[in-house]
Amino acid sequence: MTKKRSLSDIKVRPILDSLHYIQEHGASVVRFGDGEIDLINGRGIPYQDHDEQLARALKLILQVPSSEELVVCLPDVFQHLERYNRNAQVFWASHFERYRDFYEKECQSEWYGSTFLSRPYIDLQDKSLSDVYFSAIKGLWQGRDILIVEGETSRSGVGNDLFAGAQSVSRIVCPSHNAFANYDEIMERLLEHVEGKLVILMLGPTAKVLAYDLMKRGYQAIDLGHIDSEYEWYQMKASHKVKLAHKHTAEHNYDEQIVLQDDADYNRQVVATVGIEWEKKEEELVSQSEMISVIVPVYNVESYLRRCLDSLLKQTYTDFELVLVNDGSTDRSAEICEEYARKDVRIRVFHQENAGPSAARNHGVEQTRGRYITFVDSDDFVEDYYLYELHRALVENKADISICNFNSFNEERQSFLFSITSEMYFEKTYTVEEWLNQENTARYNLYLTFTFSPLKLFKRELFDGVYFPVGRLREDDATIYKLYLKASKIAFINQGSYYYSQRSEGLSRSGMLEDIASMISNAEERLALLATLGYDVTEHRDSYIKRLKKCQADSLRAGQIGLYRQLSTKLDLIEHYQKGE
Repeated sequence: MTKKRSLSDIKVRPILDSLHYIQEHGASVVRFGDGEIDLINGRGIPYQDHDEQLARALKLILQVPSSEELVVCLPDVFQHLERYNRNAQVFWASHFERYRDFYEKECQSEWYGSTFLSRPYIDLQDKSLSDVYFSAIKGLWQGRDILIVEGETSRSGVGNDLFAGAQSVSRIVCPSHNAFANYDEIMERLLEHVEGKLVILMLGPTAKVLAYDLMKRGYQAIDLGHIDSEYEWYQMKASHKVKLAHKHTAEHNYDEQIVLQDDADYNRQVVATVGIEWEKKEEELVSQSEMISVIVPVYNVESYLRRCLDSLLKQTYTDFELVLVNDGSTDRSAEICEEYARKDVRIRVFHQENAGPSAARNHGVEQTRGRYITFVDSDDFVEDYYLYELHRALVENKADISICNFNSFNEERQSFLFSITSEMYFEKTYTVEEWLNQENTARYNLYLTFTFSPLKLFKRELFDGVYFPVGRLREDDATIYKLYLKASKIAFINQGSYYYSQRSEGLSRSGMLEDIASMISNAEERLALLATLGYDVTEHRDSYIKRLKKCQADSLRAGQIGLYRQLSTKLDLIEHYQKGE
């Protein structure tokens, strides 16, 4: 009868120790995570349905003692779970509530390698050794010919230098979901190309069985799972798991909202495919357009609309469509839209009952056909290089969003309130967290640039599931930061290629009340979301307190005493807490 042991008896070698052992002995590697344990116990996971044959094979491999030929790995979480971040701690505590008995009964080997040798960054509290971990990982294939076996959306190493040290890279591309159904054919293709190569496997639970069977045939095969996502996060110094737009991302296992990009090097590396229509997919990738969809919400701007449209039609970047959404205008704006649509086939006009700018922008997004989206307000105008520079910055920096600055033009005075001069020019790329912290930067009016819907070029897929709130003031403030959170890199050009029109249309008393309330609710929603996602919210908290104080003063001046008292109560509570009373 199998002896039962406690979780604390299960010995897992640390990441670096595991990597050194693998390197020293040329060992193959099989890594078990929560997904494999689910499958063994009769449950399916997002990218692999439960399969009884697969479950039996996984359980058999789990019981194989680690040796110089094969290192069987488990998560390094059986002792000192505090080494990992709060999200990881909660996850593994919950996992052990379900599977404690399974581990205590089935995991009887003397020692295991660390499953986290492929997860050496994002969940660690102390990331100071991640440089060393990745250096050791890259050492496994330094100067060697490698054969990568992966899912069709994995594209491991594409867009980064993870495999730059390898002598050569070839790939076998398989289905991203339920790959085990193609096991025999995958192995057949492997045996055709494996001679003289180190096999790197990124194919979910199927990779475990492949690695074990290849080891028995005398080949070294290393199951590395989500190493590519970890390396991407490591390079961008991410503090949380950022979804990658152009390939599979760990923990985003349904592979939604991915826009695969054509990559000549990647295509050349593919030596075989199993279970996918590769030629058709290549044609689709090559045919992808670089078209920009310019969305212009239009409402009662007949005095300014022609200026706006003329500036857009003069763009040096010509691969764009102009989506005009007339939001129930009662002046001649609708007629002007139709007039321009007759002049240029790139212009499409949509009319709707008046519902506000959020509804107009949402409608515009739904109608877009381009790969990228930008907004221009119908009373504003742009330089002729506006689209060109935004597109260049996004593509050159491999960013998901590019942003420029703006000049503020007062219509009554016909003069600039401020402008970005050529002496101020600079370009810079930001991680999401770095850009979020620009909200409080007054220099160059970055705090305004941060929030405005215009000035920005977005990859189209960022809008999947994100909408402007209809019937709410400060809709930009409530929406744009969510698009930032879905990005991985943001490129900024401190160039005033956009002209913001300032007009003397003020808010009514009731409008001001709603505006102040929106400012506070937006800030509170954002603060709660960022804290939940694990961001450092120190600067955002300070910004919120400043916003409370400003709105408190504004509400008192506007005679909104009820709102003034609500804001005063919040500030009193904050002051009380800060004093430690």
